[in-house]
Amino acid sequence: MELFEIVQGNASVYGKAIGITLLASGLAIVFALFLGLLLALMRDSRFSVFSGFARLYVSFFRGTPLLLQILILYNGLVVFQLSGFQALAFGLSLHFAAYISESFRAAISSVDRGQWEAAESLGIPRRRTFKDIILPQALSRAIPPLSNSVIDIIKSTSLGTVIAVEELTYVSDQIAATTYLVMPLLLFSALVYWLISTAIQGMQHRLEARYRIPE
Repeated sequence: MELFEIVQGNASVYGKAIGITLLASGLAIVFALFLGLLLALMRDSRFSVFSGFARLYVSFFRGTPLLLQILILYNGLVVFQLSGFQALAFGLSLHFAAYISESFRAAISSVDRGQWEAAESLGIPRRRTFKDIILPQALSRAIPPLSNSVIDIIKSTSLGTVIAVEELTYVSDQIAATTYLVMPLLLFSALVYWLISTAIQGMQHRLEARYRIPE
């Protein structure tokens, strides 16, 4: 009952915090998907400069902690200063683009090479073959791993609490510090994350059913 009263009394604060969480997630998801696809194409490029850069990028961002990357963006940039929200959204984008690029690469590689050869025999340009034939199949097969990355991005917005971004975890922690209702408020935040993740999983299943490619 006490938890309900505290949450109700801070409804506007929680509403704003959830909005910030979803906005940071949304921006990061859009940018990470775009950059991830670009990195996947660069990784398989015949130009060594592009493929080398993509390999180095993926290796660095997969091999270093996300929290450290966010702190570097927030504290370590000399030319300009990012706000906490900008550092969080940008850090999530850069980090998860590395994982998403690998999901795209695996999905593209899973498409039968015979389709490339068939399109070539019909005189279809490679660029059009990729855009109209290969990419739609790859996107369909990439739905499960991409959905996992989306959920991970949403959960990872909780790292914003370290740089005082007023997202869901930060707000719960601040309210808990004044009400001493620590565990219930943290569990409430966990419930909100879980509900959002469950909604994403439901969307994933619908997308898989809609775009399933017959074997």
